[in-house]
Amino acid sequence: MNSAPAATDAAGFDAAMLLAIDQSQQVKGNTYPNPPVGAVVLDRDGQVVGVGGTRPTGEAHAEVVALRRAGELAAGGTVVVTLAPCNHHGRTPPCVEAVPAASGLGSSTA
Repeated sequence: MNSAPAATDAAGFDAAMLLAIDQSQQVKGNTYPNPPVGAVVLDRDGQVVGVGGTRPTGEAHAEVVALRRAGELAAGGTVVVTLAPCNHHGRTPPCVEAVPAASGLGSSTA
């Protein structure tokens, strides 16, 4: 799933954010009332290991989709998202809880 350069520097993080923005554009118009969000999970070496966009209402948000795709490779890594993770409980649990719950995830950035 190496779709962007390793995010160990500003250029790598920029590439990861562009990939997240692309994911948000792909789901635009299909997420109402939720915003179209994209997320990219980078492993501890800065390699892309999970990518996702917000699913339709009542389904997983972008961060959860990307974390599920990354699986154990998310450990010690970083989540790059186009919008700060939600912190309320609606039809789905808060993403702000899902991000640190990923096994050993190092950080997130929006």
